[in-house]
Amino acid sequence: MQHIRKMIMTSILLTTAGTLSGCGDTWEGLKKDTRENLQAAENAISKPSKEDKKD
Repeated sequence: MQHIRKMIMTSILLTTAGTLSGCGDTWEGLKKDTRENLQAAENAISKPSKEDKKD
């Protein structure tokens, strides 16, 4: 019984470690996309729109 429990715990640990390592790449990609989107929004806000130029 102890051997089976040890195998199950090892399996859970390896699965968790594998999942978290994949999430690291996803997290870095998410941060990069967010940074780029914020920069694009900042650029769009700072440019005067065509309607502003008519006044």
